[in-house]
Amino acid sequence: MRKLTLALLLVSALAAVARPGGSAGYAGAFLRNGIGARPLGMGGAYTAIAEGPEAIYYNPAGLGYSSRIDFTSSYKTLSLDRHFGFIGVSFPIRNEATMAASWVYAGISDVIGRGNSQQNLGEIGNSHNAFALSFSKVMHPMISLGANLRYVQERLDDLESFTIGLDIGALAKPHKNISVGFMVQNFGSTYRWESSKYWTEGTSYDEKFPVVIKFGAAGYFLSNRLISSIDIESGDKGGALFRAGAEYWFTRKVVRKVEDEYEEGTFSDIEVNVRQAGLRIGLERGTPTFGLSLMREFGKVNFGFEYAFVIGRYGTTAGHLFTLNLEY
Repeated sequence: MRKLTLALLLVSALAAVARPGGSAGYAGAFLRNGIGARPLGMGGAYTAIAEGPEAIYYNPAGLGYSSRIDFTSSYKTLSLDRHFGFIGVSFPIRNEATMAASWVYAGISDVIGRGNSQQNLGEIGNSHNAFALSFSKVMHPMISLGANLRYVQERLDDLESFTIGLDIGALAKPHKNISVGFMVQNFGSTYRWESSKYWTEGTSYDEKFPVVIKFGAAGYFLSNRLISSIDIESGDKGGALFRAGAEYWFTRKVVRKVEDEYEEGTFSDIEVNVRQAGLRIGLERGTPTFGLSLMREFGKVNFGFEYAFVIGRYGTTAGHLFTLNLEY
């Protein structure tokens, strides 16, 4: 009876980490919560934008267009004592490609196990971790390809399982005002659970991650100050999901020296728009989202603070997401 009670508590803890709806009941559901205040402020419609280290999650192909070192850290507050965070860094390789590393983590705190007599069995550990190495290369000025090699680990009390999977993505820019993104997630990801730690005659159970396919399109207007995007997502274990978002950037014009790509040591002055602040709105599976950004330059370092507000779904409280960005 004690084992049964504990097992039921573990199942409840797992369900609490996953976002309600969609494929929340499937393996790796915590990876579908979304990361980054900017993408989530746009409703998660980020497959065709995929800028910065958040591209690791939404479309690794977007990393290929990055020419600077980027670091991002974000944390999302959730109800039911849940926590969710992301850390990522991307860096160019000899101006030919981009690599990145990231960590997504989630879990529940203060979950107490009870026996059949309601005795306190102590806290039940429940954690989820995903580590990824990413690579992206621009194959043509209009096309970039990218991939993630991901290690995912989950722990439920004394039960633990892990898997390795692959994501692939593509990003095309057929016009200066249009971008199109495509991504397939969770190739080859399957948990193997062993219950021998709870029952004398344990059994093995394979829990396969759903293969998720994403398609997105984005439009850039008013000299890239206004960006709108849509995403359609489908999985082999769930129906289609729709996301949409838009953002507006307040910018200032600055003059910068840029080296000629054909003649080394030759520089020219160009005028560029530098982002100062941004406002955004989105629709994530029928739920509105909102966000803002503040950007500042300190010498060669760009510092950014971003915030997103996601209205609670299915009786849960609203979520607040905070992100810090550093670009060098």
